[in-house]
Amino acid sequence: MSPPEFYVPFQADGLVLVAVDGGAVVGFAACQACADALHLWELAVRHDAQGRGVGRALLDAVAVLARRRGLPAVTLSTFRDIPWNAPFYARCGFAEMADGEMNARLRIIREREASLGLDVANRCAMRLAIWSPSG
Repeated sequence: MSPPEFYVPFQADGLVLVAVDGGAVVGFAACQACADALHLWELAVRHDAQGRGVGRALLDAVAVLARRRGLPAVTLSTFRDIPWNAPFYARCGFAEMADGEMNARLRIIREREASLGLDVANRCAMRLAIWSPSG
């Protein structure tokens, strides 16, 4: 998880979503609007709230944000083999992108992850199509 100050610009742009249950924050999603997609930097659900649809509801809200901003997709980078990462996103409609499908923005994100010491061989970029620019 990134430090809180990383998310301040996204919050100011209305791109940090918070899930609340019974008055308590149980999850959040932080996104950045890019030219080609809404990029999901972080999705987190409190452990005791997992398995209750909070993550899926946050993803649905992220897709609505992308659509409202006229962006054709939501992208993210995640761990490939952790069940609540890539497999979860795949069940929600995201598709893993091959290295050749990634644009410069996603390649820079992967380089940043490597510089932070993340195992990029075990990470993948994923994309959820919201609409197609051709129709």
